[in-house]
This record gives sequence, structure tokens and C-alpha cells, in this order.
Amino acid sequence: AEELHDTESEESEMSDLIEGGNRGALSHTSSVEGQKGVAEVQARMAIAKRFPRDTVRAMDAIKNSCARKGLAEKAVYVYARGGQDVSGPSIRLAEAMAQQWGNLDYGVFERESTPEGSLVEAFCWDMETNVRVSKVFTVPHVRHTRNGSKHLTDPRDVYENMANNAARRLRACILGVIPGDVTEAA
Repeated sequence: AEELHDTESEESEMSDLIEGGNRGALSHTSSVEGQKGVAEVQARMAIAKRFPRDTVRAMDAIKNSCARKGLAEKAVYVYARGGQDVSGPSIRLAEAMAQQWGNLDYGVFERESTPEGSLVEAFCWDMETNVRVSKVFTVPHVRHTRNGSKHLTDPRDVYENMANNAARRLRACILGVIPGDVTEAA
């Protein structure tokens, strides 16, 4: 019990340092928000366990989604790199698969932003199997062109650059959680 007390004391001291010694309303609000977040995750996991995915139904739904002309036209990306074409499942296909596979929590959020760049996390979490893939990466606020690099200052340019980079990482996270044979069948 004494070791636990020492750890709590150290955590309290660290919190004081982080919050500048002000443990008033800010600390209480953060604690309440944290508790709400934990409760929300627990509820989502319980629902996922109570209503497990039917993989046959999910596969049929994914195939039906891929039969739609609009998705079929955007299901694969292709670009030239080093004289060869690079291709694979697009973010739109990954999102459609995630929606139909079910019991997944996925998304992107900006952890930190400075004038030089943004620290971003993309993730996909299968709430039913508790498999989670995440990618934390830095997106420099720079656009590289054939005419050189340009520092981005316009908020819209910064957002679009970040969203473009995040979409590729989100696709990788989703495809890392959904079984490969499901992706191939799509």
C-alpha cells in the first residue's frame, strides 16, 4: 500500500507541474471528460460483444457496395512511380468496407499543431475483437512541387494537406484490421 501511495503522490506532483499547480475546475472538467470517454468505450465494446458481426452478411454487404458504380469507379487508386504503376484499395473502398464490416471505430485526429507541422493519429479499432491499429505521424506544413517547396500558412491549405496525408494512413489502419481475404474479395 505504501508503494501505491508513493506512486499516487508522484502522479499528483506531475499533474501539478503539467497544470501549472492549478488543480481547480480544469482538473475536474478533464476528469469528468475522461470518465465519460472511458464509459463510452466500455459501452461500445459491450454492444459489439452483444451484437457480433455476421461475417457472411458483412461480406455480402461489402460485395453489394462494390457493385455500386460510384464506389466501383473509386475503389482502386493508381499512380505512376519510378516508371511503374502503383495501385491498391482506395480510402473510399476501405471506408465502405469498414461501414459494412461493422463494430469498428476509426478516424483521424490532430494531436498537436505548430507553424511547422501537425502531429496526427489515424486509427482503426475492432471493438468486437479488440484489435487496434494506429499510426502516429507528422505532417509538415509544406507543399512539395516540381518548382520547389512552399511553406503553407493558409488554414485551408494546411487542413487539405493534413487530410490528404491522414487519408492514406487511415486506409492502412482499416486494411490492417479487416482481414486481407475480405479486401481481396471486395
